Amino acid sequence: MKQTQHPPIIIAMDIDDFLTSMQVDELRKRDWRDPVHHGDNHFFTVEFEHNGVPYKVENVLSPGCIEFFRFLFEQERVHPAFFSAGIRSRNLDLAEKVVQMAIDAGGDPQWKKRYDVYSREDCFDTELMDRSVDAGIRDRFQPAHYFGNYKKDLRMIHHGREAYHKMFQQTLDDASTLLPNPEKDEAMLANLILVEEDASYLFPGQEKNMLLCPTYRHPYPYAVNYGGDDVPPTTQDPWDDGFKAANTIFYAAGVLHRVFERLSENMTLPDALWQEQGRFWVDPKRYQERHPLHFFAKGRDILQRYNPRLNFAVRSQEAPGA
Repeated sequence: MKQTQHPPIIIAMDIDDFLTSMQVDELRKRDWRDPVHHGDNHFFTVEFEHNGVPYKVENVLSPGCIEFFRFLFEQERVHPAFFSAGIRSRNLDLAEKVVQMAIDAGGDPQWKKRYDVYSREDCFDTELMDRSVDAGIRDRFQPAHYFGNYKKDLRMIHHGREAYHKMFQQTLDDASTLLPNPEKDEAMLANLILVEEDASYLFPGQEKNMLLCPTYRHPYPYAVNYGGDDVPPTTQDPWDDGFKAANTIFYAAGVLHRVFERLSENMTLPDALWQEQGRFWVDPKRYQERHPLHFFAKGRDILQRYNPRLNFAVRSQEAPGA
């Protein structure tokens, strides 16, 4: 009996302040850096050209980044994708180097053929819409509470980059071409997830497809690899929680592991994602429930399969041995 072939699951991930950080100057000044999270192998230089000018920009991996990619690539149906509002030439070089690091850490060279890169050029830029467009129509593309103009419309991945670019140009003349329509778009979004740390990049109507993570920040003044098996205490302020911000990739790994598990329950990917974490972040009255701690703990269990030394990045007031 022929087995049913399931379509691939695309996990499109933000880059800056989720997978990597460009805030390296202060780290470089430290007289000690934790080798598990901020060793020399976690720093790399992205090289690209923009408007004829060459650039070299140093980045540092967020804690758990390489282990996270190994986890994703080892899911047979999953195709990781980088989706950043940065320019394409920069994103291409960064993505290639991150995937190569995952391969060098014990991965499969075939992974080079199993990821994609999407960039600013692939976003729906709401600022290009004609000001003569009816305000009610414009608001459907740019709700007041999602202020960013570069929208990461996941339908672009479904249609393909070239076809979507043509549809976007048509939309500038006829807004109905790409108007958000959750009911109509449901089928094309069924196997797509956007992992993002900034909800302003959300394309309206695609809330069920977004895994919203904390924005990454280094633990200052020093980051250390946690030594316990529990989950460290967190602050009472959900908007400024250093532990969650430092370990955002652990959270994403925990949520996605649970979502993948629930697919065996005949649950759709967006519905499983929504039930596990979506309703917490989309409702402003439930902000205190955002980013449940049990997902951080599960994420650590998952990522430690690929690096037993890896634990949470936590803050220390001084370097060990100081």
